[in-house]
Amino acid sequence: MMGNIRANALCMASVMLLCSVASGFTATPGSRLSLGLQIKPVTPSPMALNMKIGPLKSTGRGFKRNKRLAMSEAAASMPNEEKKGFLQRIKSAIPPANERKKLLPLGLMFFCILFNYTILRDTKDVLMVTAPKSGAEVIPFIKTYVNLPAAIGFTAVYSKMCDKLEQKNVFYACTIPFLIFFAAFAAFIFPNTGFLHPHLFVDKIAALLPAGFSAPLSLIRNWSYAVFYVMAEMWGSVVASLLFWGFANEVTTVDEAKKYCK
Repeated sequence: MMGNIRANALCMASVMLLCSVASGFTATPGSRLSLGLQIKPVTPSPMALNMKIGPLKSTGRGFKRNKRLAMSEAAASMPNEEKKGFLQRIKSAIPPANERKKLLPLGLMFFCILFNYTILRDTKDVLMVTAPKSGAEVIPFIKTYVNLPAAIGFTAVYSKMCDKLEQKNVFYACTIPFLIFFAAFAAFIFPNTGFLHPHLFVDKIAALLPAGFSAPLSLIRNWSYAVFYVMAEMWGSVVASLLFWGFANEVTTVDEAKKYCK
């Protein structure tokens, strides 16, 4: 009986002690507990509040503002970069001075060759078709029996010249006869075709031969036009294709050819 009373008394004392401790922790700031403890208020500093709360509230706005600033700076720098890139491309496309000394004359030479070929190509057909007692049936005959043998003969002569002369001298030796003939045709031959063409002689022969000989007789009758036709055909295949590019390969290096012939 006495043991139970003591146990109950100890339980009541411990409960009272716990209640007093709990009431001390929930007391107002500055109040003292029975245990001799005092709770002091903790006031956070403004810097800590800004560090903990401020960034959390302004994180989204700051990120958007920084993003807009970065985009505006990138947009402002893009025109300058594009301008620099465009100027650099133009500057890199301009050849240096030592290469311009070769490229400009070659370009002018090629332009003149193609310009002459365009005029000759349109003129040769007109001369043969509109010649006296001639027509379009002469074109196949002159291409087969005149132009083809002339091209084969020129190939043989060109190979011999390449063995004995330099490439630039071959270019001059083959081009100068073409220029002399075209100048002579314009100045002397064409104005005097009535005197140079043997119309009466061909008419006498045509009266003795069958009608199938009209095409070769037309070439003999208008021999200056036939020679002009062959020279104009060979100008395109020989001078524009063979002689010019052979001369260009002779005066340019491999690195320059890779740079400008991509």
